[in-house]
Amino acid sequence: MNKLLSKSALIVGIIVTAFFLLAVGPKLIGSILENGINGIKEIGGAIMNWYDNPTGFFITYFVGYAVIWKSKLIGALIIILACVLVTLVNIDNMGWIIFTLPAAAVSILYLLLWNKTKRIKNNA
Repeated sequence: MNKLLSKSALIVGIIVTAFFLLAVGPKLIGSILENGINGIKEIGGAIMNWYDNPTGFFITYFVGYAVIWKSKLIGALIIILACVLVTLVNIDNMGWIIFTLPAAAVSILYLLLWNKTKRIKNNA
């Protein structure tokens, strides 16, 4: 069961992350290539503005997913908090569900995996 959950979390996480990279990667790279240093400043400003701008959510997701590889609990909590925050900020725009549900699924899978791993260590 633990191997199945581990592989499921890994596969779903990689697929969701790949789709998110396809969604936001060209925008970020294009902004930097077109505007140089000002493009980086623009991205920095977009990270702070979560209303109708997915950049902050995606950057937070990528940070959380990178942290998952070191600490499943902390990374999963970063992602789930980003999902809750972006949903609350954009409560009038239900289009965010397209992004938050897959991200939340990744987070939940890694939380379950962390819980299973913790139980196995406590029982050993």
